[in-house]
Amino acid sequence: MAEQNETSEIDLLYEGNDKLEKIFGEDFVDENQDNIELYINGEKNELTSEYELKKGINNIKLVIKNNLENLSFMFDECKTLKNIDGLKYLNTENCESFESLFNGCSSLTDIKALENWNVSNVTNFRGMFQGCSSLSEIESLQNWDVKNGEDFSFMFQGCKSLTNINGLKNWNVSKGEGFDSMFEGCELLSDIRALEFWDVSNGNNFESMFLECSSLSDIKPLERWNVANGNNFMGMFSKCSSLSDITPLEYWNVSNGDGFTFMFSECSSLTNIKKLQKWNVQNGQGFEDMFADCSLLKDSEINELFEKWKI
Repeated sequence: MAEQNETSEIDLLYEGNDKLEKIFGEDFVDENQDNIELYINGEKNELTSEYELKKGINNIKLVIKNNLENLSFMFDECKTLKNIDGLKYLNTENCESFESLFNGCSSLTDIKALENWNVSNVTNFRGMFQGCSSLSEIESLQNWDVKNGEDFSFMFQGCKSLTNINGLKNWNVSKGEGFDSMFEGCELLSDIRALEFWDVSNGNNFESMFLECSSLSDIKPLERWNVANGNNFMGMFSKCSSLSDITPLEYWNVSNGDGFTFMFSECSSLTNIKKLQKWNVQNGQGFEDMFADCSLLKDSEINELFEKWKI
């Protein structure tokens, strides 16, 4: 890995079309006016969130005077950001938040530059890659030390091209509390074996975690998850239209759960829910539309389950 100095130069490539484009997030610009020099196609400019980029590839250079402590919203909604190779030289060891760092970067396909980032102090990963709709694999994240991460919500929400999440296999998410909408809208994601040994015992919010994962048919990797601390399961598997078997959830401890609304709604391939009869839902308050539009389920099956639950 290249040596990371206190002053660093970062080169980025954006694709322009002779119109005003977002090049940085507004919040990031406001916070770093005195710390960063900006050069656009070789000319020095005031640090700004928008710039009229010429048609074709534009070179954006950042000269960072001091190590950044907060990368939140750095490239928020930068839809024309294409190449981030220069970020491999960025010193992230003091950073605590990556919230919405690449949110909406719909042209981004390669994040290899991030593979050696020091993320050991980061607690907030919320929405980091949200809306990165061209991102298909995240192998480069396999060595990330996320042991201090607390918020993983919306991290890959809307990554509709994502098919390979093997890079998450060895992640230590034991301090994670928020997993809501983490993979929401990952419509091509079918293999979640990388999550099998995740320690989610500290997680309390699983709302919409796999919402609209329409290719997901096998959730056996979640069988051993300890969700005993979870209180919100609303919409967790909603619109998982390929999901037919939820037997792996048979022994989940959901006794602290109070929200189950829409949990399996529009799971149009779901055929058997009998295994959920063992669930302890005594603290549950919301069960509305839990199985709404599960077209292969009979009303009698749903009613039988609810009777067993005494709701």
